[in-house]
Amino acid sequence: MFHDVWEGVDPADVAWADATVARGNFRTWAKITSHVYAVSRRGRDVRVDRALMEQACARLGSCP
Repeated sequence: MFHDVWEGVDPADVAWADATVARGNFRTWAKITSHVYAVSRRGRDVRVDRALMEQACARLGSCP
């Protein structure tokens, strides 16, 4: 939880991203955070949830 974008996000969604994409790698988490931030800022009051995280992770090319 190094960035405000993760505040209020379901811990299960964060665990999913770590287990399936980041695998504990800090650099990958930084990329995911950057993509989640960019996607979440496209609209007003966008909630960071599993669907938005999947969208962001797909940008990495590592999302199942």
